[in-house]
Amino acid sequence: MTNIIGNNVFLQGGVEIEVHNSNRNQLSVSGWQDLLDHNGYGWVEAKRDASPNVDCEFVLPPMPAHFAGGVRDDIANLFTFIESNGGRVTKSGCGLHVHIGNRAVRNMSPADFWEASKAAFTAPDRCYYVAPDMTDVMPLALVRDVIQRYAAHQSDIDAILAPSRRDGGNASRFCRSIRTLAFGGHAADQFERADTASRMADMLGGKFGAINMQTWSRLGTVEFRQHQATLDIEKLEAWCLLIDAMFRYSDLQRLDYTAPQTTTVVTPDAPHRNGSRLAVMWDMCRRDGGAHVSDISARTGWTADTIRARVSEWRNTHGDQAVVTHTQQAYGHRYGSSNGGHDLNGYEIARQVETTVAGGVALYPENRRGVTSIWGGLNDQTFEYFNTRRQALS
Repeated sequence: MTNIIGNNVFLQGGVEIEVHNSNRNQLSVSGWQDLLDHNGYGWVEAKRDASPNVDCEFVLPPMPAHFAGGVRDDIANLFTFIESNGGRVTKSGCGLHVHIGNRAVRNMSPADFWEASKAAFTAPDRCYYVAPDMTDVMPLALVRDVIQRYAAHQSDIDAILAPSRRDGGNASRFCRSIRTLAFGGHAADQFERADTASRMADMLGGKFGAINMQTWSRLGTVEFRQHQATLDIEKLEAWCLLIDAMFRYSDLQRLDYTAPQTTTVVTPDAPHRNGSRLAVMWDMCRRDGGAHVSDISARTGWTADTIRARVSEWRNTHGDQAVVTHTQQAYGHRYGSSNGGHDLNGYEIARQVETTVAGGVALYPENRRGVTSIWGGLNDQTFEYFNTRRQALS
């Protein structure tokens, strides 16, 4: 089995945190940026945000989604700095947005990636770092499974988040529930058939769903929007680890990367040496309606047995569906009219053929598939953190 996430491969994460100013400190967005730039945090971008109660949004550079490579310490220091200068996250409407990149990084240490990412995101050139070696874009089947697991267990998600970010909470309009997309039901069936990221994004409710896929093409990410804003490094790390684990678990335990898939193959125009008997026969059979065996015999001098042998060879080479057999009735002859003297059936080469090949991506059969639970594959320490968090919020 081939997986996109392995020991030497990790997902990219991105974080956006919305804050408001304390009463004693009314910094503008540009004021926040100057403060960051002059205190060693030039790798953080301060941006305007139109959401109510949000005075500034802090955008962090791409990072290892599993918080390795010094990420935790750097962001913890940043949070302390923001709080010490009057940044707060206590007002309703302040959200935390975590992005997961749709291409994973490989053959690079998390520490090297993080340092290169911070350097690239520092003004004045500020840009998103692109690692020199990355996987192909993850299949939509993987994203779909993560989203549907999230939807199926949205009640568990709600239980570990602030009441304002739950379905019906006063900030839930910024992170609308996606529970209707859970496995089973009409909406879920439609979501499972969605074959483009754009269609999936529409079904998630656009930008303001709990999960947003409008960023798939523009930024190359999936955005998780439901968590409340936080300047608590433990909360941020646990949330990122949970999302990262969901992708890893679906990838390793729920998806079959060798599943059969249907593909269209176009038969060749002229696979044989020009002027040869096989080339003549192929050309006759590739016309609309194909050709009589008797006509092929007249053009090539081959007997019906030889013609049938060549057809068998074609089927071995191009697939059984590549050659269509037309009965003698299809050519207007009633059964037995040849009295056994010659064949009145014929053959036609299909212009294109639907064939099944390995290399598709699909869920394993239910008896081999990992559980839907959002806790699958999550490390014990983070699992215990969320259980404690749930008890505190209940």
